[in-house]
Amino acid sequence: MKRTTRLMLSVASGILAAGLALWYGSSVRAEADQARQEVLAAYGGELVSVCVASRDVDAGEVLSEANVQVEEWVASLLPDEAETSLEDLVGQRATSSIPASAVICPTYLEQHDGAIEVPAGKVAVSVAVDEEHAVGGAIAPNDQVDVYVSSNGVADRLCSASVIDTSAHGQESESSSITWATLAIDPERVSEVLAATAKGAVSLTMPEAASDETASDGDTHEASDKDADDKDAGEQTTSDSSGNENGEEAA
Repeated sequence: MKRTTRLMLSVASGILAAGLALWYGSSVRAEADQARQEVLAAYGGELVSVCVASRDVDAGEVLSEANVQVEEWVASLLPDEAETSLEDLVGQRATSSIPASAVICPTYLEQHDGAIEVPAGKVAVSVAVDEEHAVGGAIAPNDQVDVYVSSNGVADRLCSASVIDTSAHGQESESSSITWATLAIDPERVSEVLAATAKGAVSLTMPEAASDETASDGDTHEASDKDADDKDAGEQTTSDSSGNENGEEAA
């Protein structure tokens, strides 16, 4: 093949490759422009006012002006269905943690089947327990418990907590034993509880107030029974005295 022919073929190949590259680039830009136009059409401009978390928001926390603010974002960078109305968001509860500065979207507010409700200002933590370390398995949702960690034969109280759910709750079989419990605890205690869980030395106890209340109820019943007995004895004495007087008059 002549040198001139080879040169012409090389030039033609180069032109073809350049043309294909330009065509591909134009296609990609066209798709990007189309997507951008759709976003701009949905939000009405280059910059869009959207709701973002002004700080870290815990799951279960109620949204308000204290943790949500309105900022302007570039429309092309927004997630799908970004929330634009602060008024509509106020009062809703976050179902998952929202990082600070994150754009709020329905993903953070979705209600899932079987989802647990975490009290505001608390964090849900699951711990492995058995009946021996959970008041015989008698704990149930909404119970108040104390969390203890055992080490070297010494038990230290970590914190108080409320029970959100247990493995035995909702089971059809009454013989179902407890294997875990989900607790609502203060955020600053999470690391301690997780560290104790890793050691497998967590125990849950019922607060003393519950025992005092039970004892108080028992004392009340005992006092009532005693009063009733005293009343019966008094009536019997009165009846006997009346009988003696009637006998003396008859004599």
